[in-house]
Amino acid sequence: GEDIDTFAGDLRLTVTQGGDAFRALGDEADSETLPGEVCYLDDAGAVCRCWNWRDGVRTMLTESTTNAFLILESVDPARHDDLAAALDDLAARTQAALGGEMESHIVTKDSPAIALS
Repeated sequence: GEDIDTFAGDLRLTVTQGGDAFRALGDEADSETLPGEVCYLDDAGAVCRCWNWRDGVRTMLTESTTNAFLILESVDPARHDDLAAALDDLAARTQAALGGEMESHIVTKDSPAIALS
């Protein structure tokens, strides 16, 4: 999960050219992205690397977070129903545990962008 309010510009899932700024949770030093790496970037650098497996310090969720972006990924179209069920479960748990509201979107090749609010 990421804190939307810490994003610099638009968030995008892309293949990097390498050299994007990033500090992973738990690391004491920065480690730039590698050429050809799939990661989420904003205008300040990498938000998370290795798809969404390596979260960064700059955009991490904190006790002060009020607007979160949670990423669930499925690269297997045959598991679309599993992804939809996971989103429904996440929405129910968000409401029950946090009293929060969730808006969900599924990004695909045919629908490659969403507006984060």
